[in-house]
Amino acid sequence: MHIIEIYRRQSPVFSIEIFPPKTPKGVKILKERLHTFKTYHPDFISVTYGAGGGTRHNTHEMASYIKNELKVEAMAHLTCVSHTQAEIDSVLDDLAAADVNNIMALRGDPPQGETEFQKPEGGFGYAGELIEAIVKRGDFGIGGAGYPESHPEAENAQKDREYLVTKIEAGAQFIVTQFFLKNEFFLKWRDQLRAMGVTIPLVPGILPAQSMEQITRFAKTCGCHVPNDLLADLQRFQDDPNGMRQVGLAFAQKQIEGLLKEGIDGIHLYALNRLENVQHLGPIIR
Repeated sequence: MHIIEIYRRQSPVFSIEIFPPKTPKGVKILKERLHTFKTYHPDFISVTYGAGGGTRHNTHEMASYIKNELKVEAMAHLTCVSHTQAEIDSVLDDLAAADVNNIMALRGDPPQGETEFQKPEGGFGYAGELIEAIVKRGDFGIGGAGYPESHPEAENAQKDREYLVTKIEAGAQFIVTQFFLKNEFFLKWRDQLRAMGVTIPLVPGILPAQSMEQITRFAKTCGCHVPNDLLADLQRFQDDPNGMRQVGLAFAQKQIEGLLKEGIDGIHLYALNRLENVQHLGPIIR
């Protein structure tokens, strides 16, 4: 099933994002944990892709496990980074063979140690080009990424939205956002895109803060504003890791509750592979 069909038949859709562990032991542990994730009835689970395809095999293994063993719809991330078009075609062949037919198509971040994205020789320089290639390949549902606070490399917010429209015109069927910590950013962005004629699902991505260091580091990477009240609450528990996680969960819960009142298309939970994130926030969405 293509994921767009889920968005067309119900609202809100609940999805979870995981990242593939790098070791066999980590993969085994996450597979066991996914059975508990399933009890919270996610409509689909997405699996990220390491820079340069570093976790490519594990991405495929986890996506196939989710689809074929867990019997939950799966979406595999795919990036342009370090891949030729022929390599992209090979990845798509492998996914199709495993009956994984939903792709989150991304340009991707520069490989570790590099500051700027470089178009691979014989590859793609933009997510829109990757989306066009997947469309030509056929029989894949395609998601794209959006930035309510604009991509850090964007010339300005309007140009960023215009570029997002080109990805949609290329074939992206729904958009999942980078995380944000102030709902008004998402709601304003959504309304601006609707005014531009965008009708496909625009899905907010929610990331529970795990610590002050983690959330500020992530926010700096993607140009996300961290509210002062969240920073102050995290600071109070600076020496209490569990306390900081509880602050993050409470903040994410408030975000989700506010978004659900706005008639959003779904919630995409960046679970960070943590069971407590799904246990705490899953029931709010369901």
